[in-house]
Amino acid sequence: MSSQENHKESEKDYKNDSNIKNDEEEQKKLIEAMNKLPSNSIKSKATFLYNLNEDMKSQYLDKYKEEKVKIELQENENFLEYLNKIRDLVNTSLNINSTIDLNDEQKYSLLNEDKEFTPIKNFWSTALINATFFEINDKDKKILEKLTDICFIPLDYPSFKLEFRFEPNEYMKETTLIKTYNFIHHEKDELKSVEGCEINWIDDDKNPTIKLATKKIKKGKVRETITTTKKIDSFFSIFNTKDTDINKELVEAQFFRNDFLQNMLEYYLNIMEIHYDDDGEDAEGEDN
Repeated sequence: MSSQENHKESEKDYKNDSNIKNDEEEQKKLIEAMNKLPSNSIKSKATFLYNLNEDMKSQYLDKYKEEKVKIELQENENFLEYLNKIRDLVNTSLNINSTIDLNDEQKYSLLNEDKEFTPIKNFWSTALINATFFEINDKDKKILEKLTDICFIPLDYPSFKLEFRFEPNEYMKETTLIKTYNFIHHEKDELKSVEGCEINWIDDDKNPTIKLATKKIKKGKVRETITTTKKIDSFFSIFNTKDTDINKELVEAQFFRNDFLQNMLEYYLNIMEIHYDDDGEDAEGEDN
């Protein structure tokens, strides 16, 4: 277990211990207060009232959580339907008129049916770069030009995975990169783990996560050229999840699901910015 995991476990144990101590203190106060009551009859009624109140709160919370999950599952289903329709419009030559009910023609200001429709070139890469959420270097930008789709795939709610789909290119052997965000069951703010994927770059010079440097050294009468590598900030580092920071991963997961995929058009048009502070809180604003 890593030091980070040990820290998290210790923090979790501390919180559990604190909750137990708080419960014990509340129970002690309750017993002391009941012992001060004037008769056994009143003590019995007070105990009954306390247990009744606890049962009511427990049933209310259980019902609330149940209804909340139902609503969130429906929202997730609606979101997926919306997202797939957007992806179809962006990625294909789909005629817009075929996706909209005739009653909505005026609302959507539809173009003529004989108008030629084409995929929106560099839609996904432009939106990602404009979002400024990730550190994207010059090599990243060239590779992201090959990005043809970002596919959201729901798993056991609220877990999900993203598939970044690329056209065949000269940078890497893969055409699909996958990032999976595993949440605690029905807890949208409790990320359990993440899974990235290995990227096989064609050669080190194509790898955007490292910088190559060469220098000549002299060994006796012979001069040799050696190459060194240095890790640099890159969008593609998100797929390397070894020794990852789960809090940063949670912010990233929330960025994709709650912000980027819902506002991809605004990011593509570069009319929306979002910045995250050190606590992972977001401050959202739109350009005039």
